[in-house]
Amino acid sequence: MIGNRNITRRSLMAAASFYAMGSTGIATAQDAPAPAPEAEAAETDDNIIIVSGFRASLENALVAKRDSNLIIESVTAEDIGKFPDQNIAESLQRLPGIQIDRENGQGTKVRIRGLEQNVTLLNGDLFVSGLENFKVGEGNFVRQDSLEGVPSELIGGVEVYKSPNASLLEGGLGGIVNLKTRSALDMKDGLTLAGNARLNKGSEISGWKPTGAVVAGYNFNDTLGIIASFSYDQTNDHHNVLGGENRGNWAFADGRRDQATTPTNYYAPEYRYIQDRDQYRKRWGASLGINYTPTDQLELSANYIHSELKIDTREASLKFPFGQGELLQLRPGATIDSDGILQSGTVQANSSEAISFVDISNIISDNLQFGIKFDNGTNFRANIAANYSTANLTREVANADVRQTAYTVRQDGAGGALVNGVAGNPAAPATWDFTYQNGKFPTFGFGPGTPTDLFTNPAYGLFKSHWAFGDRSEVDGHSIKADFAYDVDDGDADAITLSAGFRYGQRQVRFASGRYLADYSGKGELDATAIPDAERVDGFSYNWTPYGYFQDPAIGYKICDLPEVNKPAAFAGCSRFGNSPVIIAPIQSFLSNPERLETIENFAGGKNIPGGSLTVQDRSQMTDALAWIQALYPDTPFSFFEDPLQAYLVKEETKSAYVMADMGSPDDPYHINVGLRIINTKLRVDQNQPSNADPSYWGTDSWNGVLRDFQTDTTTKSTTDFLPSINAVVDVADDQKLRFSAARVVARQKLDDLGRGFSTQFTRDSTVGSPTENLFLFTNGSRGNAGLEPFRAYQFDLAYELYLGRQGLISVGAFWKEVDSFIVTETVPVFVNDQGGGRLGPVNQPANGTGGRVRGFELAGQYAFDFGLGFTGNYTFSDTKTDGSNDFDTNLPLEGVSKHSFNGQVYFEKDGFAARASYSWRSKQLLGNFGFGDGGVTRTLGIYGRPYGQFDGQLSYDINENFGVFVEGINLTKANQSAYLQFPELPFRYESGSRRIYVGGKFKF
Repeated sequence: MIGNRNITRRSLMAAASFYAMGSTGIATAQDAPAPAPEAEAAETDDNIIIVSGFRASLENALVAKRDSNLIIESVTAEDIGKFPDQNIAESLQRLPGIQIDRENGQGTKVRIRGLEQNVTLLNGDLFVSGLENFKVGEGNFVRQDSLEGVPSELIGGVEVYKSPNASLLEGGLGGIVNLKTRSALDMKDGLTLAGNARLNKGSEISGWKPTGAVVAGYNFNDTLGIIASFSYDQTNDHHNVLGGENRGNWAFADGRRDQATTPTNYYAPEYRYIQDRDQYRKRWGASLGINYTPTDQLELSANYIHSELKIDTREASLKFPFGQGELLQLRPGATIDSDGILQSGTVQANSSEAISFVDISNIISDNLQFGIKFDNGTNFRANIAANYSTANLTREVANADVRQTAYTVRQDGAGGALVNGVAGNPAAPATWDFTYQNGKFPTFGFGPGTPTDLFTNPAYGLFKSHWAFGDRSEVDGHSIKADFAYDVDDGDADAITLSAGFRYGQRQVRFASGRYLADYSGKGELDATAIPDAERVDGFSYNWTPYGYFQDPAIGYKICDLPEVNKPAAFAGCSRFGNSPVIIAPIQSFLSNPERLETIENFAGGKNIPGGSLTVQDRSQMTDALAWIQALYPDTPFSFFEDPLQAYLVKEETKSAYVMADMGSPDDPYHINVGLRIINTKLRVDQNQPSNADPSYWGTDSWNGVLRDFQTDTTTKSTTDFLPSINAVVDVADDQKLRFSAARVVARQKLDDLGRGFSTQFTRDSTVGSPTENLFLFTNGSRGNAGLEPFRAYQFDLAYELYLGRQGLISVGAFWKEVDSFIVTETVPVFVNDQGGGRLGPVNQPANGTGGRVRGFELAGQYAFDFGLGFTGNYTFSDTKTDGSNDFDTNLPLEGVSKHSFNGQVYFEKDGFAARASYSWRSKQLLGNFGFGDGGVTRTLGIYGRPYGQFDGQLSYDINENFGVFVEGINLTKANQSAYLQFPELPFRYESGSRRIYVGGKFKF
């Protein structure tokens, strides 16, 4: 972006940045305006008063806001280093109008005025993190556009634009997050070196882990500057979790199995999971910046940022079955309230199972930029920049089920006598009873007659099933752009600057999920697709191959599902879930293989399950998914098969140009910016669908493999958007400003919403005597929509700012966005074939709604007193409305938007001592709709996240001008996160909070 010339002395920027480089975040204040004399200061030879410390960084951000012609918030490098921020997302959470999402103790997605439809840039252009689209957890929940992989230490500053001008890259409905790198030319001549070293620990997990960073820069007489940084961060976290939301087979009325014994309708999940989750993170990053000014008119620059993040998540989950799970009955005496919510009761269930789950993701990203700036000191300026970005993600997941109640397994091997299955754990009880007490994090106990050592007695335990899968993601992009500015009249008053520019860019995202399948052909399983047509029997499906995903000893040979005329002689009269031989062996129990076990004491906090302990498959043995499952079955080869329905390509090509005019010089009491940006977007989406009505599978069943017969459907579209904008600011008085902005904006569709194929979920019917006993039945699904239109809106902003010297501000702003079409999630019933003949089930899919609006206001204030005390605070009201609905509400708000949010911080700095505390809070928010099939009815309820507040703090002391020590705390009160399903009393998910403490030292030279 090139606008009116804003000349700032580099010596002032360097002086403001030195203290920052020794802070905990190792960051320099970039493009900092001249500081003021109110705070602690050091006098230079030029008699310029330089402010240091955290209050100086707030002042720099305040001056940047005051001098900007746009509605902007900024975090200077000192801010990033002066709070215990784990990543860039957390560094932004205290700005007015900013909310962030959190997961597993980390800030993830940034929301501007509650909206997630924003664009993140690096120095004003393309940036990729590798977390543009990914999945997490046992439920494979899709997450997008997370900033948790970006270390704060690699960034010199951040700008958040709430109102655009024509020169800014399009893509943000809420706004633009612009990450800024450092320049060594902004430092003093010679070498500058700074660093820190820290140890950190989570409150619920043992072990202190290292964190550190170092920055080195050299300025060669303001002609050549080289700066490099390196950061390393390792953390461990523990969370107690209520899960099971991925199991969509809920019931309320006709879908419940216990209607006869419990006529009162109640919301019954398929399963409730109580989870004990440990997460281990390792992240390192490095950056290199080179700036060269061969002449006074020309500057060449190159910036490179590399980051790597490994997330190792290990869960143990205990499953409690309800409505359409393996519930047998809700025993008499249960308490069900008027909303149909089970408050307490005792459940008799068929299965008691636990899951070990290990999910390891490795993310690597690289961002490279080159720039040329020309400024001849008169009336013409030009910038040319090129950008290349790439990132990839590899995810490997291993799963192991263990069973504590009796589980029937197949016997003997192929070629032997056909005998019915027997319990693989014969000492285990056939059923069990558990008690349920409702709450945000429900409590379970053992019912009468259930062994109190059910979860830990080795005599009951069977290694039930094993499976492994993975994801692959690649993001690539490049761009080139040019910007030009010409001062028509560059006088001291009423100056006019004309600007123009163009940009060409490409971005491509490939995503694929796949499964590790076992090859059963060596065990005698048939390839049904190879059976000649002449030998086939009408009414039977021959669409399967000798591969399997779920390694479960209850599953027999698929041969047994064939008509008798197609069965080999050794399998005559066999039944797959009856007298079939076992196909996958060996069958192992807790007694036969104790070396595979771990017992988790104080499981999920120890208070929510009976006994407080659980024995499961040792998760530390599962960190290499393929090697682990292959070692369990050494005679059966495993290979990775990509699932076509979970693979897609999205390619975007953009051509944009703009013209813009700025009116008003720095001495004028006004500034007006008007412009028009034109953007042409060509979009290509490749997604896969079954190629016929009865496609074949790599696997014995659709649920036990991946699709083989598929076709790739390519959807292309070209759209052109005209994006006018106007920004005006008027100095009402010397200390008062009035701002107005109006613009047309566009935001891209979510990648997964565009590309995702039709994904289905199945569950095994274990109801004794049911016509579909032991068959796998369709429960729910999801699919994307390649025809989605982007978000488009007109937006308007009006703001008033009162500046109290250079250290204080009171501001109020109002915003209004009229959105042409929100993208909403709709739940529709879809018929899907399964082993029971097929059934209707709920399928979630994105769709363009008819539109909606976002409106609200922001209040902000900050002030620093001369004696060292200061504060900042802001409140945002954001009211949204769409045409989305569910069974209970219409005109639903936009997903993820909290109507109310507040951020506040108080700090004190004097004589080298500094103390800072911050609190962030947001009100409840709609997280989406949840649909399930209930008999012949599809029910849809809203998922709501409860209000959340977090308290952070920091203490530090500068021993001298070169060394300091500090202690930091994140989520000091261990605040929990939770969500409910439509009714506050109906829990849906819960994640316990964890406190993290950092201690360490810093240096600067």
